[in-house]
Amino acid sequence: MLKQRIITAVLLLPLVACLLFLPNLVTFSAILIPVFAILAWEWSRLLETNNVVRTGFIALTLAAIGILFWQLNQQHFFSNAELPMAWYDVYPFKLLIVALLVWVVATVLVLIYPKGGKVLFRGPWLRGLFGIAILAATWLALVCIRSFNITVDYNTGAWMLLLMLLVIWGADVGAYFSGKNFGKTKLAPIVSPNKTWEGAIGGLVLAVVIGTIVAVILGLRLNWVLFIPFLLLMVTLSIVGDLFESMLKRRAQIKDSSNILPGHGGLLDRLDSTLSVAPFFVVGVLWLELLS
Repeated sequence: MLKQRIITAVLLLPLVACLLFLPNLVTFSAILIPVFAILAWEWSRLLETNNVVRTGFIALTLAAIGILFWQLNQQHFFSNAELPMAWYDVYPFKLLIVALLVWVVATVLVLIYPKGGKVLFRGPWLRGLFGIAILAATWLALVCIRSFNITVDYNTGAWMLLLMLLVIWGADVGAYFSGKNFGKTKLAPIVSPNKTWEGAIGGLVLAVVIGTIVAVILGLRLNWVLFIPFLLLMVTLSIVGDLFESMLKRRAQIKDSSNILPGHGGLLDRLDSTLSVAPFFVVGVLWLELLS
């Protein structure tokens, strides 16, 4: 299994690098849409419903992303590539605030599971609404991150996306090896029995080290009093995203969201943490003014 995971990761890394650095902003945004179509299909498997509702969920998710794409184009975002100063008051960017609130609710649901599941799992509708909001907001967040400082340095946003991904991957790798070698205390035994506090701490340490090194290399303006807590929050959110998907899979009684990535499961299994981190990453970077 580990060998398969490594081979798949090595093969995917060049594709990820090409996606981040080669296309222009509008092409990058368009390429993400079929990726999110796959994510929507995988999320639909977690709804425990019939094919008609699943198809409707996928269609609504892609429609939401399509509307966001159209609105960004109407606002000349792809040519100007600048977030408005008061972005939190401008649609569609205020959707990021909605995503933050959705993830706060998701965190609470994970913490109180299985009691909280009585509401969440009462039919597919709430899980469907969560999915549409989370997937559409993540698409928007990734586009926003790729647009960072693009008029000054075309690749700034690509490097910032890479920073975010490396923090997430660092947390995942650190948790895997630390948990395997030292894991004893269960982190969330009902939601995900294999995760341990020792693994979480190992992931936290490695992610902070990697994030700090990459941020220094990129020459970001760092206020260490704020930046380290920012990294810690990103790692915590990556764990929440992982646990939230695990909770949905446990309810649906499936091990992986799909099997399209050998050794890794589905795209959703690999990007669950990205879904929870990306909206907060946008807001955090703007708040900390790392690119000023």
